[in-house]
Amino acid sequence: MSLISIVIPCFNEEENVVKIADRIRSIFKSQLVNDNYEIIFIDNGSTDKTHEKIRDLCKTDKDIKLIINAKNYGQLISPYYGLLQASGDCIMQMVCDFQDPPEVIPDLVKEWKSGTKMIFAIPNNTKQGFTLYKKIFYKFINFFSDYEQIPNFHGFGIYDKEVQRVLIETNDRKPYIRGQLLELNFDNKKYYYDAPNRESGKSTNNFFSLYTIAVEGIVSTSILPFKLISLIGLISTLLSIFFITIGLISEFFDSFFFNYEFSLIALSILLFSSMQLLFIGLIGEYLLVNQTRNQNMPLVVERERINF
Repeated sequence: MSLISIVIPCFNEEENVVKIADRIRSIFKSQLVNDNYEIIFIDNGSTDKTHEKIRDLCKTDKDIKLIINAKNYGQLISPYYGLLQASGDCIMQMVCDFQDPPEVIPDLVKEWKSGTKMIFAIPNNTKQGFTLYKKIFYKFINFFSDYEQIPNFHGFGIYDKEVQRVLIETNDRKPYIRGQLLELNFDNKKYYYDAPNRESGKSTNNFFSLYTIAVEGIVSTSILPFKLISLIGLISTLLSIFFITIGLISEFFDSFFFNYEFSLIALSILLFSSMQLLFIGLIGEYLLVNQTRNQNMPLVVERERINF
C-alpha cells in the first residue's frame, strides 16, 4: 500500500477547493482503494474564504493538510515548497482549477508503480489565457535553454520520493521546477491529456506574472543569453570603432561619405540605448538569481500549518 501525496497550490480558489478535494477522495475510494492519500493545500496569501473552507476540510479529514504562506510568494516558489513538504512515496502536483483533471490520477499512479520515477503530464492544448505569448515563449526559451523545455508543461505530474530527496538536497532558493525536473537523471515518461477549461472562478494570471515566469525560466535554464550579450557588445564596439575611423578619414579628406541625417542618428542612438537597457536588465536578473541562491533565507515563511 502506497501513500500518494497530492500538492495543490491555491490563491483565491474558494469556489474550487472543496470540489477538487471531494473529486480526489472519490477517485481514491473507487479506483485506488489499495492506496492512501494526503492532499496538501498550500495557500499563497488568499484574500477570500479559501483558508476557511480548507480548514473545514481539515477538521473532517486528517489526510487533508493545509499550509498558509505569510505572503504571496509567486507561482514558482509556493508549489515547489509544497512539493518539498510532502511525505508520500510519490508526490503529485496539480492546480486547483481542474485544468489538471483529477481523472488522470489513476493513470499516473499506474505509470509510477511500473517503475518510472518521473511522469510529466502534458496538456495537448495550451491552457486558456495569453495562448500566443505562451507559444512564442516556448520557442524562445528552447533557443536558449541547455535542456529542451516541454511546451505546455507546467509541473503537473507524479514524482518519486527519490526525486523529492534530490530537490531537497539541491536547496535551490530560486527554483524553476519545470526546468529542474528535466535536468535530473531519472527515468521519465510523458503523459499527454486534454486540458479542460477552468471549471469555476477567475484566473489571477496576467501578462506581467507570465512575463516574470518567462524571465525566471530563461535565466534559470541557460547562460547563453549572457554569452550573447557579451558577443553583441563586442561586435557593436568593433563596428563603432570602424565607422568612427571611416568618419574621421572622410572628414579629413573633405568627403561627404558620412553625411547622415539627424533623424537617422537619433534612431540609432535610441536603438542602441534600448539594447543596452535590455541587456542590463538581463544581467540584473542573473545577478539577482545568484544572490538569492546564495542567501540563507527560508524559501517560504509559513503563517500556519494544519494536520502535519
